[in-house]
Amino acid sequence: MSDHAPNTPNPLRRRVLAGLTALPVVGLGSPAMAQAGREYRIELVIFEHRTDESRRLQMELAAPREPRFGESELGGRVYRTSRRGFELQRAAGRVEDSGTGRVLARLAWDQTGRDHASSPWLRVQEGRRLGARTFVQDEPGPLTPRALVEDQHARFELEGRLRIWVGRFLHLETDLIYHVDEPRDDQPPRSVVVRGSQRMNSGDDLFYLDHPIIGMIARVTRIDEGRRS
Repeated sequence: MSDHAPNTPNPLRRRVLAGLTALPVVGLGSPAMAQAGREYRIELVIFEHRTDESRRLQMELAAPREPRFGESELGGRVYRTSRRGFELQRAAGRVEDSGTGRVLARLAWDQTGRDHASSPWLRVQEGRRLGARTFVQDEPGPLTPRALVEDQHARFELEGRLRIWVGRFLHLETDLIYHVDEPRDDQPPRSVVVRGSQRMNSGDDLFYLDHPIIGMIARVTRIDEGRRS
C-alpha cells in the first residue's frame, strides 16, 4: 500500500503479527497463478493506527478532499455477500486488543475474477458516520430572486473505492480517503489519501497491507466449483 506519507516503521504491525502466530501472515507468498473467471472470496479487516506517529501524520497530511466512489455495491451481482460471512474475527480482535489499532471495517464478499479493464470499483463507506454536509446553492427563480437548494450527504470516516482484479496474479487496488475530523460548514472534512496496489495470492495465508495511518489484513480464497461456499 502507498500514498503520499513517508514509509515509517509501524509498531502495530509487529504487535498484530506477533499475536497471530497460529495464522500465517505474509507480504507476498510463493507466486500462484490467478485466472479471470474463477470464483474468489475476499475478506478484509481495515483499521486505523492509533499511535502518536499516526496522529502526527494525520495532522500533517490532512487536507479537504472528496472521495471517488465505485459504481458497485456490496450485496450486488458483482460483489456478492459472502455465504460464509466474515471469518477473520480473530484477526480483527487482535488489532483491537493491541491497544494501538481501531477497526473501521470488516468486509467479506464473493466475486468472479475479472481483468483490470473490466473489474468495477466497489463503493466504500465504512467506520463512524460523520455529520452530514449541507450545500446551499443560489438559484434565481421567476418569483424570488434567490432560491435555496439544500442537499445533505452523509459522510463516513473511510470513503472511496477498492477492487480485486486478476492479471497474472490477484491484485488489491485501493483509492480511499480517511477523514481525520468532522465537516465544517460547507467544507468537506480534512482527510488523508490511502491509495495503492498490492499483489496477492489466493489460499489460507493472510496478507498485511501496511500504511502509516491505515492498515489492512486481507485473505483471498478460491471458491471451488461444486463445493458449498
